[in-house]
Amino acid sequence: MGRIISYIIYFIIAVALYILIKAAFIGDINSSTTIGNAATEVKTGTINTLKNISHDASSVIKQNP
Repeated sequence: MGRIISYIIYFIIAVALYILIKAAFIGDINSSTTIGNAATEVKTGTINTLKNISHDASSVIKQNP
């Protein structure tokens, strides 16, 4: 059980890093961005990414019972 929780935590950290790097590359986060703005960007991006993953997984499961 502990191993599963650690994998979930690693996955969430990986998604957050992906969102942070993506936002920096696109230009949403730059040198004038505050830490609070960057944290908000990462939070909303992570939530949206996890919702998309959940929606995609549930649609695949419904298609292939």
